[in-house]
Amino acid sequence: MVLLRIDLQDGFEGDIVIVNINNKEIYRKEGVKTELTLGYADSLEAEVPEGQIMVEVALPEKNITESISLKVLAPVYLGLSVSDGKIVQRRSNTFFAYL
Repeated sequence: MVLLRIDLQDGFEGDIVIVNINNKEIYRKEGVKTELTLGYADSLEAEVPEGQIMVEVALPEKNITESISLKVLAPVYLGLSVSDGKIVQRRSNTFFAYL
């Protein structure tokens, strides 16, 4: 198993956010809102199987859904933001820093 950390970053405005990994819901939260001074809203961690996985992120009240295919061989840090009506992703091999 490998660590997947997902940071919800910019553009969240009190949203309901649902995250599924390989068709299994691992996160559901209402009122997710970006702290503007940090560019950070929330985060979650999951141990996922090594290899190809599918991450699906949904904001049902905004009718936004994004499916992200990831090849996971080492810890992965995935930053997700909402911009122009869609989910934008950033991948990293290290933690995202927030000041």
